[in-house]
Amino acid sequence: MTDFNVLSTERLRALIADTEGTLKKLTEELERREFLAQENEIEHLEEHMKGAELSLSTIKKFLAYLLTDLQGRK
Repeated sequence: MTDFNVLSTERLRALIADTEGTLKKLTEELERREFLAQENEIEHLEEHMKGAELSLSTIKKFLAYLLTDLQGRK
């Protein structure tokens, strides 16, 4: 670990600038990855919609079954 008390003011400024530059690059890389992940999800949106429709269809069938069962008990 660096002892900041022994660094000159100029070296400390340089270290801060370097750290800020690295942080900017890391932030840009994170944003790039998040954008690619969103693009990937958008490309698979049709598959997600089909899955949602299938789930909804299953729920509707289950509810219809329950209604039929309840009506049969009366």
